[in-house]
Amino acid sequence: MYNALNAIAGLVRDDRSDAAVGMLVGLSEFLRRAAEDSHRSEVTLQEEVEYLQRYLEIQKVRFGERLQVSVDIPTELLRARVPNLLLQPLVENAIKHGISKRVVGGAVRVAGAAQSGNLRLSVYNDGPALPANWEAKQSGVGIANLRTRLRILHGADSQLQLRCADPGGVEVVVSLPFREA
Repeated sequence: MYNALNAIAGLVRDDRSDAAVGMLVGLSEFLRRAAEDSHRSEVTLQEEVEYLQRYLEIQKVRFGERLQVSVDIPTELLRARVPNLLLQPLVENAIKHGISKRVVGGAVRVAGAAQSGNLRLSVYNDGPALPANWEAKQSGVGIANLRTRLRILHGADSQLQLRCADPGGVEVVVSLPFREA
């Protein structure tokens, strides 16, 4: 939120009022959805993707051409129930740790698939790989919170894996039982 507000201030200083207004509207919709759905532990994947799109619209204004995003989730998966605010923090981490500090920017890819009765969601960024000793370190707060929420909602039937991607970058993969809303 603070980064978005700072980006809006920058747009105003640069006399890009149309972009600033668009970003304010996007931020308003993003915050409204967060407040309205804060009591819901699960939402449909469709709702989660729509929320993610609002977040990405804000980030696209902020990063411009430096941020390339693709979302590839088949329509038949959009009825699945997922934890509320599952994808947005993963994409936020991908942008913060993988893209934001690179002059050339980079790409973030969100994908979904059904596998053996499970829903598999992945968030990939083509930024720097994880440090060599990353497994020995604790996860960040966001990843730890998501793991806890997944464990509460789905127990041992869910998992969240953070890994170096091949040929480079980082990927987070979430697997949980496919349950329709």
